[in-house]
Amino acid sequence: MSTTADTKFFLPLRDGARLHYRDSGAGAGAGAGPTIILLHGWGASGDFFERQAALAQQGLRLIVPDLRGHGLSQGGPQGPQRGPLTLAVLAADVGELIAQLALERYSLVGWSMGAMVAWEHLRGAGLERLDKLSVVDMTAKIVTDEGWPHGLTGGYPEAMVAPTVAAVRADWARMAQTSAAKLFARGTRAEPALLARLTALMRANAAEGLAQLWSDMARQDYRALLPRLGERCQYIYGKESRLYNEATFLHLARLTGTTRLVGLAGAGHAPQWEQPEAFAAALTRHLAPHPRAQV
Repeated sequence: MSTTADTKFFLPLRDGARLHYRDSGAGAGAGAGPTIILLHGWGASGDFFERQAALAQQGLRLIVPDLRGHGLSQGGPQGPQRGPLTLAVLAADVGELIAQLALERYSLVGWSMGAMVAWEHLRGAGLERLDKLSVVDMTAKIVTDEGWPHGLTGGYPEAMVAPTVAAVRADWARMAQTSAAKLFARGTRAEPALLARLTALMRANAAEGLAQLWSDMARQDYRALLPRLGERCQYIYGKESRLYNEATFLHLARLTGTTRLVGLAGAGHAPQWEQPEAFAAALTRHLAPHPRAQV
């Protein structure tokens, strides 16, 4: 994503924090052009969508925030007037950004945790102004139990949440490298320079905020929202994802009532990195006009 001065902005938020975002493409800064807000995953930043920059040359307006506690966005958990980082806080920030930019309609692309931020925003703000939603390699509930095998692959019971949070706090530098490696397709090894860059981007985020967010993510369950989305929602996933199984997305699509399901071969948890052209094609196809589901 371009980081030139004319596309980088900071939005002052309600509690004094600042949200960094990039605004590029058709009508950037002027409220014109089909608008997509791209929401990144846990421990990442808006830089993880840089391979989608070409979409800004295809008549689309791209808005890419660094979610609070990530990237260049200030306002982590520190400070007497600020509570812990939660998905509700991140979703409220997105709502402020939408209001500040006076967006009458918009589409959302939520990758990994970004999908939960999108669902949290829609749960509170409603669906009236939503055009399309693309959920990228993410499930509606990450914790697994006897009735829900569609969380993190291999099983992730509630008992594992506290140890994960403790590990983030204890050694995020090591976990960042492990997490970056897990972005790529099973059976492949990332090019060393790219892995080093993504690891560095992840390590730059404060461990305490990430620990708080992981704890909150593990409490969430967005299954009740899914049927309201219908065909306006699509799922994009990596067929070789290390985090989720293909059966999970087939199940989510059934819950949602959508036929819009795109599995990308040769891609893992971050298909926007490994298969950027196929990923972009899936987004643009979904943005094409089709009958909108009832709210």
